[in-house]
Amino acid sequence: MKRFFIIWLSLLCVLCSLAQQKHALIVAIANYPKESGWSSIHSNNDLQILLPQFKRLDFHINLLADKQATKKNIIQALQHLIKQLKAGDDVCLHFSCHGQQMEDDNGDEADGLDEALIPYDARKTFQKGIYEGEKHLRDDELEKYLTGIRQKTGANGSVLVTFDACHSGTANRIEEYVEDEDAPIRGTNVIFTSNPFYIAPDAKHIQRKNRLMQQSGLSPICIISACQPFQRNFEIKVGSSYYGTLSYSFYTILKKTKQWDKACFPRIWKQSKSLSSKQIPMIESSYPCLLLHISEPTRLLSISYAVFCLKKKKTKKKKKKK
Repeated sequence: MKRFFIIWLSLLCVLCSLAQQKHALIVAIANYPKESGWSSIHSNNDLQILLPQFKRLDFHINLLADKQATKKNIIQALQHLIKQLKAGDDVCLHFSCHGQQMEDDNGDEADGLDEALIPYDARKTFQKGIYEGEKHLRDDELEKYLTGIRQKTGANGSVLVTFDACHSGTANRIEEYVEDEDAPIRGTNVIFTSNPFYIAPDAKHIQRKNRLMQQSGLSPICIISACQPFQRNFEIKVGSSYYGTLSYSFYTILKKTKQWDKACFPRIWKQSKSLSSKQIPMIESSYPCLLLHISEPTRLLSISYAVFCLKKKKTKKKKKKK
């Protein structure tokens, strides 16, 4: 009997190790160094409401906050995550920080601009010989890690990426949400470039669909951004506290969710949209069913950080054929 129990326990341990797991990488930067030029935001408040929800849903959480969230540490966390993953795992990446557009460095952007997340050690302006953008996390760089994650999780896995950053407009405060002209902004209209006279090409003609192409062998992916890349992202005030619009929307949906399910992804976008008057949240997905009930465009003028990441390889292949 004892021998049978040991065998059963060992088998149970093996099955548990092979079971589908949920992983979350959360990057939240509230306080940047003074010399960086970036203002403080309320990502710490985002953590207070989101972390308990991820824990309740049994996620394995890797958190990088403030000083921990350097570019090097973010890259290492992504690499470590890829090593941990198994086929069928669920992954959520949440970024609560500043965002900035940069002059495109390789000619693969339709609007002439790269989108970038701002790690703790990135500065706001170009200073030759001091800071030349090396700590910005460009879309080109993030793309390869997203692809690595999707390869490891496979067709039966799932990936959700949420960007509470970039450039967006003011949020509409309805009911308990308060309109606040002095609300902190997550992002800037200042383009990072070495050329003080740089003018980005007009991108108003650019139209993009919100459906991403699903590639064989890769997990489906859904990417939600708090705003359009040409907008700044104003925080919302709930009671006496400020939160990122997308982070608060994420929390609102998660607290009603009993188990992690891709069906909640479009609800996060819809909730964020309901809180916004000028900034327009975006959702892009390779899930064939998630966008069926989204009839209006989510990206009006310019291509998003998400689409840059996931369509660059296709663009480069086309260029090679010519």
